[in-house]
Amino acid sequence: MELDQCAHCKLPPKGINKIVYATLSGQVFHNFPKCEYLASGQNWAESKGMNLHPINPVPWGTAMATRGACELCCVDYHNSINRPE
Repeated sequence: MELDQCAHCKLPPKGINKIVYATLSGQVFHNFPKCEYLASGQNWAESKGMNLHPINPVPWGTAMATRGACELCCVDYHNSINRPE
């Protein structure tokens, strides 16, 4: 594999931090551990009596392979991929 081809050494897409944040069962990742949507998801899970999982730092490539990007704190990423050419 050539240098800068894998998620471990290439730069993340525009609007995504190198280190992002996710919980074990979360469906999206977040640029910031204090994202309002992340807190809202944790509050919702707690209100339903679900176990709260810790918010963990994760390399962007690992997170992006298994989850979507948060629509609030990754808005620049969403705008860059949804922009008509």
